[in-house]
Amino acid sequence: MKKAIITLLGAACFSCSNYLDLQDNNTLNQDSFWQTEDHLALAVTAAYESLTPEELYGRGIRDLDCVSDNGYNEWTWMKYWDISVGQHNPATDRINWVWNDNYRGIRRANEILDNAPTMDINAEVKDVAIGEALFLRALFYNNLSMLFNNVPLILKVVSPQEARIEKSTKEEVVQQIIEDLTMAIDLLPTKSEQVGKINKYAALALRARVYLYNQQYENAIKDCEEVINSGKFGLVSDYDFLFSAEGQNSEESIFSVQFVSNLKSGERFSGTYKKQPQSHFGVLPNLVYDYYTKNGLKPEDDPDATPFSVWSDENGVPKSEKELEAEGLSIYDYWAEFANRDPRLDHTILRGGEPWLDQAKWDNTVKATRYGIQKYIRKEVGLYTDGDRNFMILRYADVLLMYAEAKNEFSGPSGDVFNALNQIRRRVDMADFDSSLSQDELREEIRHERRVELALEGLRYFDELRWKTAKNDFENNVIFHDRTFNESKHYWWPIPQTEIDRNPNLSQNSGW
Repeated sequence: MKKAIITLLGAACFSCSNYLDLQDNNTLNQDSFWQTEDHLALAVTAAYESLTPEELYGRGIRDLDCVSDNGYNEWTWMKYWDISVGQHNPATDRINWVWNDNYRGIRRANEILDNAPTMDINAEVKDVAIGEALFLRALFYNNLSMLFNNVPLILKVVSPQEARIEKSTKEEVVQQIIEDLTMAIDLLPTKSEQVGKINKYAALALRARVYLYNQQYENAIKDCEEVINSGKFGLVSDYDFLFSAEGQNSEESIFSVQFVSNLKSGERFSGTYKKQPQSHFGVLPNLVYDYYTKNGLKPEDDPDATPFSVWSDENGVPKSEKELEAEGLSIYDYWAEFANRDPRLDHTILRGGEPWLDQAKWDNTVKATRYGIQKYIRKEVGLYTDGDRNFMILRYADVLLMYAEAKNEFSGPSGDVFNALNQIRRRVDMADFDSSLSQDELREEIRHERRVELALEGLRYFDELRWKTAKNDFENNVIFHDRTFNESKHYWWPIPQTEIDRNPNLSQNSGW
């Protein structure tokens, strides 16, 4: 089933996406296109293909964890390091790449929204295509509003001259995102005909995320409840299976980007290089240390756990096999220590001494942080080509977490909140939440649960931005290297300098 949509992404998108990009005015020849259902299908495929670039869901969104307190980017040319330490500026390449790829997706969605309504074709086919385009435009604008705050709001196909407009406020952009998703919900089917296509519940889940990210808690609750009560989704019993090749498009996946290798539609987040997973991506000790023990306690509070200080140097970085042996310790014991941790740690992060691929015990000295990423990683050595793992933009566990957070913020702890959270914990045999927690205490536990459940899925950085906790967590809690977070400007990125130069009406973001 996956290959049905992939056939479009791998073949049809070549003709259509190239056609879409050929003309400087970003419009299609009305006399030769927008005439048939096949034409519309090609345009929709091109819009879906806008999700796949490496800077977006092909790897870049996942790698935003390198900017958060979850990860560290070891290849400085990728420019995550610049952002993570507060040295980025309007000329930083990555900022320009992310801006361009999101607006490319918006442009392709606008092509559909401009032209599909007047096409003389089956009304249902037309409505679904319009709903898909509205969803995609909303998704891309949500990325932009979270990262850049105020951005130009372009809602139709425009010429380069017409695109020279001032920024809209974040409130205006968010309102448009909500309007787009509201219309999409009415137009989309409850079940997609093809795996990987957008349906009504994907739009509801995305609107819930937008509501939550913008503190509209009551609305977020309602959307989450509709997804939950639909009975169409559930938690996969095996957490590790969820991120495997066999677990793709499971009942937990609400909307996933479909990838296939070797057709210019593959991803770059699952590869294994030089006997290590994702050689550019180092997992920070700070994340590892945040996983609870199976007793539901922080490791430092659990008498059955060995303190991390035994296994780490003065900077908090775990020691190598040779360093441990010099102290009469074993890296095997260090690896075994994690058997008492939240099982999600084992499925998410690679530790020194752990058997991995063709290695009896993984040599952690190949990583600067001494920890590697395991989630989504293909389990073969030397995979330099692009991969075919799907990337889950929205999954059911996230909906349960969004519901719990929104409900706790809106009305405080309740049985519904604990029920949602405990479903996620029970999946991995972790203890239920303490039902006596206060609203403030539960808020911290929900934020912790989001971190360990959704670790390395590209959501942590967005969470830190919306919670306004980035300065404390990035400057004080990151173990490994120093970071600076200037609250007067680092809660949003600067507008790329190339955009400022070409658009005299576009002003730079505050602080930049």
